[in-house]
Amino acid sequence: MTLAVLPLGEEDRWTSILKRYAVYALTALIGGGIAGFSITVFIFLFTFWIPFPFKLLLVLVLGILFCLAEFKVIRLNLPQFKWQIPASWLRFSQTKNMMVWGFILGAGFFTYVPYTTVYMLYLSIGMFEPLYYGLLFGMVYGVGRTLPTLLIILLRKIKVLSEEQVVQKLLKTKRIIHGVNGMMLMLVLFHLVMTQI
Repeated sequence: MTLAVLPLGEEDRWTSILKRYAVYALTALIGGGIAGFSITVFIFLFTFWIPFPFKLLLVLVLGILFCLAEFKVIRLNLPQFKWQIPASWLRFSQTKNMMVWGFILGAGFFTYVPYTTVYMLYLSIGMFEPLYYGLLFGMVYGVGRTLPTLLIILLRKIKVLSEEQVVQKLLKTKRIIHGVNGMMLMLVLFHLVMTQI
């Protein structure tokens, strides 16, 4: 997807690059919002009848399991498709490709979801918060998923690092990112317990 925004060997103008990225980010925002709202409504419909103490216990148990997964103590199979967009879909214009990719990436679960915090937040929103929070969180999540592409574009365009160097640095920090995500998950659990009791 990054190479569709700034193809290798091409020196596009900043306006063209930023236009493609803006389309990509906007459709990721829309896809994330729709998915976020749908997921939280789905969770609400399956849990609204459960008594509050049991919902809180369920979220705490799942949150602890998610933390253990982030710290690589256990392995969890979480709902995600790890789907790649077929090459046959590349027959459209760059702008249309950006729209399709952005929407699918923003929605989240069609592709690879690397961190468990997303699941925890959707669960807690669907069980304890107004449902429009799911829409808002999904929008933020969708746009957030486009930020690594923006980083790679900027670093390549200003010739600080090549795309390969950026990807290698991101992979080296993966364990640290999972650790930070685990710590954030513990804070989310603490906040949830303190505000719901």
